[in-house]
Amino acid sequence: MYQLANTDLWKGRVDSETDESQFRLFQTVNFKDLTESADSKGQEGIGILGYAVDKGVELNKGRVGAKEGPDAIRKAFAGLPKQKATSVTDYGNVIHDADQLEETQEAFADLVNASIQRHKQTFLFGGGHDIAYAQYLGLRKAYPDASIGVINIDAHFDTRQADYSTSGTSFRQILDQDDNADYFVLGIQHGGNTQNLFDYAEAKDISYVYADELFYQVAPPVKDKVERFIHDHDVIMFTICMDVIDSAYAPGVSASCVLGLSPQIVLEIAKRIIPNDKVSTISIAETNPTYDIDSRTAKLAATFFYHFMS
Repeated sequence: MYQLANTDLWKGRVDSETDESQFRLFQTVNFKDLTESADSKGQEGIGILGYAVDKGVELNKGRVGAKEGPDAIRKAFAGLPKQKATSVTDYGNVIHDADQLEETQEAFADLVNASIQRHKQTFLFGGGHDIAYAQYLGLRKAYPDASIGVINIDAHFDTRQADYSTSGTSFRQILDQDDNADYFVLGIQHGGNTQNLFDYAEAKDISYVYADELFYQVAPPVKDKVERFIHDHDVIMFTICMDVIDSAYAPGVSASCVLGLSPQIVLEIAKRIIPNDKVSTISIAETNPTYDIDSRTAKLAATFFYHFMS
């Protein structure tokens, strides 16, 4: 079900009520209904849509709580300084009240497509990583004939075999149903994926980089690999799972990670991806406030999105 934005989430310190150079995002954010007809201005600014769903995490036998992630990220995002000439529109959340998770993903996809038509960038606040399959469905609706390159920064492949959609199946669903989509994942943990998942990666020609290759730097060969992948596709879908980040920085996730990546490395990778015009949607998944400490993970996710604003 679609819920309009909760305006009460957008508040913070007021340094000035008249000088825009001192404004924060909560002072300038817009609130609209994505089901209403769009104006004729074309793609501009940033649209925010939340996936307040953790049913996929539950089905994947994970720790629930990520459905509270989108609003936690909003609270952290709201108090950040306004950037010049960047408009932000909050469209609210999709929650899961359907019989099947796939129905919720389809509903979210329709709204993602609508936001793509309106905005240069669409920020998707998760929620479980089943948001990725919904993000893909929305992209495919917007670009029916394009080759889609999916880039995921994640400790896990999330290519499990199941008879239904979960937070661990998104990328298998994409690859098994779309011959015009490819998958590249950075941050893979040796101990976080079974041999079956590595076998599937080989069978499907999935490109991946291990986490321990990224502990200290993003080496030139990795940067080149990312840039080639972007070059080879018409549209890029970008998603980050917060469980790729070391639990010292991101304790509030559905599956915490020891020996994970640092936030600085994630940002360094993103610098090679976000500026490209082929990237219209960005999702961050698995922020779980139930296990967060001092809103550390929500603040980090919000800071990532802030860096991604163009």
